[in-house]
Amino acid sequence: MRTRYTIAMGWLLALSCTALVLNMGTARSHASSTDDLKSVLSLTNTFVAQSDFGQSFANQMNAKNSQADGVSSPGSSRLSSSRSSIDQYIEVAHEIDPRLGKLLMDSCSDGGQDPAELERMIRRYGRGLVALADLQATDPELYERKIQELHLDAETNTIALALRNVIEAQGPNCQEAIQLKASLEVIMRARLALSISNRERSLEQLNDRIATLKERLEYEETHFDAELDRQMRQMLRELDPVEAAKGR
Repeated sequence: MRTRYTIAMGWLLALSCTALVLNMGTARSHASSTDDLKSVLSLTNTFVAQSDFGQSFANQMNAKNSQADGVSSPGSSRLSSSRSSIDQYIEVAHEIDPRLGKLLMDSCSDGGQDPAELERMIRRYGRGLVALADLQATDPELYERKIQELHLDAETNTIALALRNVIEAQGPNCQEAIQLKASLEVIMRARLALSISNRERSLEQLNDRIATLKERLEYEETHFDAELDRQMRQMLRELDPVEAAKGR
């Protein structure tokens, strides 16, 4: 069972401020609810960006998955897909921190909001959260390691803040400062080792993706006329789904 780490004090303060905004008043307009959701998503992006994970890798690796999600599907299947995606985002937010998950769930629970529109907003304003959710679907093991890395980041910030306060109040040579510094080194050592391992795995996957793209590019250059004919037939909807997928 994965160890849950204490969330940094600055993060707790940000959550408290956001919760205060979300709880102001009992009646809110649709515009206000939208602003609340944007605030929560911005908060999520800030927290995710604190690690070396960032947003670019998962966005690049999973761009096709993101575009293929059910936002554009018709009718009830569209709504079902959007609700499923929103539930996944809430789950990921809860994995980062339960309070963040609750904030996002509350923001998405306001009555009268279209699930498809909520999903579009999350994808537009919550790129860090979406990147983690995509990673959860494509590489669960790396996802779990990224969540652990976020927790280590938070714990590092907490201990560093406590250490700075103790040094300011009692000096660097007091017993409490020495103990906190030792604890900080242990956690930062673990965090750096995990970060290096995660980035190595990310680079491996990125290299695999680049190799696939190069292979496709070489094929199209070598079989230019055949590829042109395939694309023409696809535009005219003369291809079955299997043939159409060959060019992707």
